Amino acid sequence: MNKECELFHGKLLLFGEYSVLLGSMALSIPFKMFKANFAFMSSNKSETEKKSNSELKKYFRYLLSNSDVFDSILNLSDLENDLKSGLFFDSSIPISYGVGSSGALCAAIYKRYGNMKECNEANLTDLKQSLSMLESGFHGKSSGLDPLISYVNKPILVSGNDKLELVNLQLDNFFENAAVFLIDTQQKGDTAPLVNNFLLKCESIDFRNKIVEQLIPVTQQCINSFCNNDIDSFFESIQSLSSFQYQNFTNKIPHAYRTLWKTGLDSNKFWLKLCGSGGGGYLLGFTRNMKETEKFLSKMEFSYLRITSTSMG
Repeated sequence: MNKECELFHGKLLLFGEYSVLLGSMALSIPFKMFKANFAFMSSNKSETEKKSNSELKKYFRYLLSNSDVFDSILNLSDLENDLKSGLFFDSSIPISYGVGSSGALCAAIYKRYGNMKECNEANLTDLKQSLSMLESGFHGKSSGLDPLISYVNKPILVSGNDKLELVNLQLDNFFENAAVFLIDTQQKGDTAPLVNNFLLKCESIDFRNKIVEQLIPVTQQCINSFCNNDIDSFFESIQSLSSFQYQNFTNKIPHAYRTLWKTGLDSNKFWLKLCGSGGGGYLLGFTRNMKETEKFLSKMEFSYLRITSTSMG
C-alpha cells in the first residue's frame, strides 16, 4: 500500500480515562470502524477536500511557529510542499467524539514526515513522546497515547510508571454472549476544560483519595478480567466502574443521558462508562445480552453502534 493510501484508524480508550493521570493502568485499542488516510485534492476540489487542506495548513503554521521543536521531529519542507500540492486528510473519524480524530492525523503526519520510522516495544516511549508534542497542537497537552495507538495499530496496555506494552487481545469468548456498544450523544465534547477540571478537583485530598482508593483499583480489575476473558469478574467490575463514574463524574456525562446511565445500573442489564474525556461524543456500553439491550435502545430512540470483535484491534 503506498503512502497516499496508508490507513490510520481511530481509537477506543476502553479503560483508564482520568485515572491514568494518577498512575493507573489503561487499555487502549485501535477502532477499525473509523479510518483515515492522506490523499491529494482532485481536479474538482470538493468543499470537504478544500476545508481539510485549509485546516492542515493552519496546523502547519503551528508547527512552523514552533520549528525549534518540530524541525528535529518532522521534515517540515516536504509537508509544506505537499500541502501546496493539495494534500488533505480523508477521514471518517468523528471530531470531538473521543475516538481519536486528532490522534490519527498526528500518526499519519509522523508516519509520512517523521524522522523515526521504526516502531517496536523498545522505542514505544520515545515514539509516544514525539507524538505527544504533535498532538499538543490540538489539545494544549497530550499524553501521546491516542496517536500512538493509530501509529502502531495494535492494542496497548499502560501500566505503572508509564510502561507501555503491546497486547494481543483474544476476545472471541467475550463476544459469544456479551457485547460492547457505543451510544451517540449527538454532541461534541471538549477535552481540555474537562481534564483541567479533573486536575483541579484532585487538589482536594478527599477527591484524590477516591480516585486512588476506589477508581484506580476497579479500573485495573476491569482491565485484568477483560484481558483474561474472565467474564463474570469483568461484569462485576464494570458495574462498579459505571457506578463510580455516575456518582463522581456527573459533569462529564451529558445531561440528557444521565437517566439512561442510571437505568442501566438499576436494571442490571447494561452498564455505561465514559469514552475518553466525556462531555459529549460517545458513551461506551457493555452488556451480557445485546439483543435485549438493542430492543430497549431502539424503543427509546437512542442512537447506538454495536462494536464487533474484528473492529477492536
